[in-house]
Amino acid sequence: MRLIADMHTHTTYSHGRNSIEEMVQQARKMGLEAITISDHGRSHPLYGVKKQNFKKMREEIDALNQKYDDIDIFLSVESNIIGADGTIDIKEEERQYCDWIYAGYHYVYIPATFKDVFNFMGRNYLTMILPFMRKKTIAVNTQCYLNMMDRYTLKMITHPGDKCPIDVEAVAKKAAEKDVILEINPRHYHLNARELKKVMHYGGKFAINSDAHRKENLGNVSNGIEAAQEAGVPIEQIVNVTEDE
Repeated sequence: MRLIADMHTHTTYSHGRNSIEEMVQQARKMGLEAITISDHGRSHPLYGVKKQNFKKMREEIDALNQKYDDIDIFLSVESNIIGADGTIDIKEEERQYCDWIYAGYHYVYIPATFKDVFNFMGRNYLTMILPFMRKKTIAVNTQCYLNMMDRYTLKMITHPGDKCPIDVEAVAKKAAEKDVILEINPRHYHLNARELKKVMHYGGKFAINSDAHRKENLGNVSNGIEAAQEAGVPIEQIVNVTEDE
């Protein structure tokens, strides 16, 4: 199993260490066929891409696609899940510049409403130290993910279940119905081999990505490939790999 496209990477537009072109050049050196730049959404108070920078990123990527004919370069955003009702921090002023949209849960974000400070963000923090809350929190988070897939046209959910527990089977079933890719992310514990064994029979799609924040980590997905192989995920369900030559 060999990676042909890294669909989740970060640059200096959020908290990556390298520019878009440096990441592209590294991907070309590795022989990748495609790379997606997917910096953080606006509600991340430290690393969110400033809304005025999306046009600039789009222009850079369009120019690089003209410059290099051996790789396809796409622009996405790893939008933050910010509300229990499935709200993510993407608006049309950013969406218009993106080829597609991702969504993922992170520890740091500005909640959608005052109520979400306590009932969503606070709940997930407290559940880490108060295990008796876990069952209810899983129900809240799972419904959030299901609502999100109904409300938005998403390409991929990044590291599903990481930082906020979910019913991974319910989410995977809905993702298969909505044609939303679920990420296998070696930087995070989810999706892991055990979870993949539980959800792959729904027939949904997966992507194994590096989530690289510097060029040296681009394409570093060996642990993700191992998890997919251990679970026995059919290669045709993984959108960005091919058989070893």
